[in-house]
Amino acid sequence: MNSDNNSNIENWVRIRPLSELEDIDSVIRTAGGRRAHEDSDKRKEKNADYLIGNNIIELKMLDDERLEKPEAQAKIASLFGSAQPGRPVVVIDPHTLKRNDRLLYASIMQSPIKGAVRSAKNQLKQSRKEFGNSYNTLLFVVNNGFTALTHEEILNHVVKRVRNDTSEIDGVVVSGCYMHGDGFDAYALWPIDYVPINDGCRFGEFEALKSAWGDLAQRHMSGFVRGEHGPAAAKGVQKDLVFDWEGRTFVKPAIPIGRESAFFGRRRPRLHRLPFDRVRHVALTIPQLSAVEYRRVRAALKDEPLLESLETWEAHVEEALSHSTPLKPVVPVDISRGGWEAWKRRNPDSNGLHSLRLAANERYGVKASKLVHAAKEYVPGAALPRRYIAVVVEIIGQDEENDISHIGIAKQNEIEWIIENERVPHFHALSLAAAHAIKLDINDVLWRHDLKYAWQ
Repeated sequence: MNSDNNSNIENWVRIRPLSELEDIDSVIRTAGGRRAHEDSDKRKEKNADYLIGNNIIELKMLDDERLEKPEAQAKIASLFGSAQPGRPVVVIDPHTLKRNDRLLYASIMQSPIKGAVRSAKNQLKQSRKEFGNSYNTLLFVVNNGFTALTHEEILNHVVKRVRNDTSEIDGVVVSGCYMHGDGFDAYALWPIDYVPINDGCRFGEFEALKSAWGDLAQRHMSGFVRGEHGPAAAKGVQKDLVFDWEGRTFVKPAIPIGRESAFFGRRRPRLHRLPFDRVRHVALTIPQLSAVEYRRVRAALKDEPLLESLETWEAHVEEALSHSTPLKPVVPVDISRGGWEAWKRRNPDSNGLHSLRLAANERYGVKASKLVHAAKEYVPGAALPRRYIAVVVEIIGQDEENDISHIGIAKQNEIEWIIENERVPHFHALSLAAAHAIKLDINDVLWRHDLKYAWQ
């Protein structure tokens, strides 16, 4: 389920972003067009960029990622943070919002588009004064780096803003390059669409423009395959958009690739911070002695004040347990003198009460490891243990550090939650579940993944 710890999804595939002079000018020329004003750099008035037939075209490139802007982050955090209280990781999903809040979200996200339309209408108006009213005015939007919205969402926002904000634009063309990749597979989508705004606007050259756009896509991707774009290219594959705001993490999961990988299968690799050979410290242990074992251990550790009496040791255990928390439980571990001495024979450099604690810790580790490895996925309709620890992990996007877990005691189809809405990935959650299982003398751990926001 996870890739190597050094994986970086952002750097799996990187291509050169589109350039107005190098790429879009070529598209316009191939479609039979030209620059509207060859002397535009010397003119005082701002004007449109291109002419194709009797169509004046103003180009707007969406180069910036909206959710990387602090002013947008503040508004998004306020909107979604209040809608998902108590969660350390908040998913930016407009479908979870009420209607008025969805409209507010749309307003926040379409701000760059609104600015582009406002600028374009004045430039198109100026050029139409010079070329005459017989010319159509078109806005050509190229999505070059705005990945928080899909092509369809960008198109809808552009059309809506033009219809609401101006009568100076007769039609819109929206296109973009969208890269997808998982470290093995990589592919790009190059959509382009035309939508007339005024009924009388016929853009007969659109098919030529569409064909030229397809030629650009082929050239651009051929250069990428030949390695001409280089590792420093700025545009990467679709990735989670993540930012922190006032102690919480906000995630807009990457658009799912949507088709099963021939290499990875159903579950694509995800980022993880901790190597598999490292252990997360999820619990503290305390040796627990029966009356018989206390007397046997006490005989070997006569000078330990905490073992002065059974009552003294039990008070020490109780004091330790008072510091237990759901995310770091203190777990009492039954220990015998025989087990302790066997441990000391394997570890001759350790002695005293410290060795007793280490022996209990090792015993805990063995039990916890068995529980984690024996943990089973919950299958609806399957027979369940009478009592078990339930683990539900919300898989969120590409990075397991953004996953949210819930852990509880399940009995007779009811769950008493011990941990809710904690930023804990799968294996960490299983380790925590094992700790609580040992503490509560429960023999089974069952887990389930909520894949609503999983990257697949």
